[in-house]
Amino acid sequence: MHQKDDTTRPPDADDRLEAGAPRRRYRLVTPLSLAIALGCIVAVAGLWLVTLQRVAFEREQAVASAMQSNANLAIAFEQQVFRTLKAAEQVAAFVREQYLQQGTDIDLRDWVERGVIREPMFTIISVVNEQGDIVSSSQETGAVNYSDRAFFKALRASDRDDLFVSEPVLGRVSGQWRIPMALRIVSEGGRFGGVVVMSVDPTNFTDFYRQADLGAQGLLELTGLDGVVRGRKAGGKISFGGDARGLPWFQLRVQDPEGELIDENGAVDGVPRILSYRSMAGYPLMVTVGSTSDEVLAPVMQRRVDYLALAAGASVALQCFGALLIVVLARQRAVADALASSEGLFRATFHQAATGIAHITPEGRILRANDKFCRMLGYSLEELRQRDLFALSDEGERETLRRFLARRLVAHSPVFSPEMEKAYRRKDGGLLWVYEALGLVKDAQGHPDFLVVVTQDISARKELEMRLSHDVLHDALTGLSNRVMFHDRLARVLETARRHGRHAAVLYVDLDGFKSVNDQWGHAAGDLLLQQVARRLEDCVRAEDTVARLGGDEFGIVLATIERADHCEVVAGKVLSAMEQPFVLEGAVAHISASVGAALYPRHGTDADALLAQADAAMYAAKQAGKNRFNIDTALSPLADDGVAGPPG
Repeated sequence: MHQKDDTTRPPDADDRLEAGAPRRRYRLVTPLSLAIALGCIVAVAGLWLVTLQRVAFEREQAVASAMQSNANLAIAFEQQVFRTLKAAEQVAAFVREQYLQQGTDIDLRDWVERGVIREPMFTIISVVNEQGDIVSSSQETGAVNYSDRAFFKALRASDRDDLFVSEPVLGRVSGQWRIPMALRIVSEGGRFGGVVVMSVDPTNFTDFYRQADLGAQGLLELTGLDGVVRGRKAGGKISFGGDARGLPWFQLRVQDPEGELIDENGAVDGVPRILSYRSMAGYPLMVTVGSTSDEVLAPVMQRRVDYLALAAGASVALQCFGALLIVVLARQRAVADALASSEGLFRATFHQAATGIAHITPEGRILRANDKFCRMLGYSLEELRQRDLFALSDEGERETLRRFLARRLVAHSPVFSPEMEKAYRRKDGGLLWVYEALGLVKDAQGHPDFLVVVTQDISARKELEMRLSHDVLHDALTGLSNRVMFHDRLARVLETARRHGRHAAVLYVDLDGFKSVNDQWGHAAGDLLLQQVARRLEDCVRAEDTVARLGGDEFGIVLATIERADHCEVVAGKVLSAMEQPFVLEGAVAHISASVGAALYPRHGTDADALLAQADAAMYAAKQAGKNRFNIDTALSPLADDGVAGPPG
């Protein structure tokens, strides 16, 4: 095909004007210029409308997100309070049973000293007879009578057999504000025989504030349905015993036992907050969690300033653009040689564009390319003209590019997108990822003449995408697979094992003594130890196996294939041996061990949940058996009957 010399061009308008062409004045106020001005006004109005809608939307999203977060924290707070009350009820029931068997010979002080009662939150536990006198207590009380206390009167007047949570009172034994919790004693014949009462510091119910991210002025509140606050922490201030009947969320609870609201007036301390509340099941109590509106909306307000500034700048730019466009159009009307001007503009755009541009034949041969395209690929223009687009592409994408180019040449449907992401192979061998668009130029007869290739370098974005993809599936501290990847790999291994009739195994590894490392040398040393543990675990398995950190000091191992059951024990032995070796930390040497539980497929189950449950139970059994050992085919031992022993740590 004959190509016109790139260096030739017709004289542009400025050349002709300088050669003496007559100058004409054109009016700026024309129907077209008025339409442009009106279009700019509409665009500015639309821009501000979209900006204000975006600000309102982000504010609504921030409030909704805060409400959801507070609702989740309210559930967690409710569960914590529920566990505390259940623990209190179990201890009270145990004391009541012993009192009914032993009578006044029961010695609660001796029980506390011997560790029979281990709950530290219950500061005082007392047995009160039917006259209200203390007959036994965990502390020295003297002659104390509780017959005038609300909890005593309430339980004496009813036959309820659940825990009664009283309002805060000034303790007659401790001399401090406490929340009494009492359980009714029924003597022989079904008569009222007294109560078992224990005292709890109100601040125990607000300790959850330290675990929740509520900000500097957040709110945490436990309130009785009688309207008396059992415990409240607003910012750094702790209070209890207040009247909550006038609070908006207390009043809303009557219509809806759980919900969210925005306290614009700051009913507690004048600080506006976004709140979530819940009524507790089984107890006449409600919990409330709130975060301050200012802290929640601070990012939104900052972005609002940015949006408004951007909208103002864009408005000015649109106005300037409209004015410039009017002037340009007026000048175009004054220029007789518009085609030459367009040609000059094209050449300037082609060679100075920030994106790579090339012209190619329908067969893919390169006709011309701008400097940016040459620099992106590392070739000179002459070298590019000796190659076609397929030779420059990565080997794995050449056939895809051929099909894409063929479709572009014949595509008439607007559904077809003439854009794609592809990889070029640079002259130095490196891979260049680009976002590429193809434009088709036809000749006067409507046949394809050449194609315009516009490329934008997206290598940095591709690298970021690959890095983010890796981070989603791996633990940031150790570099091991995370829980998501662990479950995915286990599912794949089980599917392969089912399809080919193979055996597989999963191991749970829990470190023994990791907490003491954190306590003695700090979390930085603990993090370093976890990283070393990860490397040792990787050395204990094969390349096709998976080692993952499941959280804290727990790890999981998926053995893709095993020939015999004792192969699992061999790997577990390697793990135990590796964990027994000293860990050299910064300025310290740590010694730990591990408890390992395992489950075999299909011996212990055919699905991931069953195998994980078995491995977890076996690991806990190893813990209970003395730690630093491997266990298989062993279920988790039941808890002790006295209600004071917990799961192994």
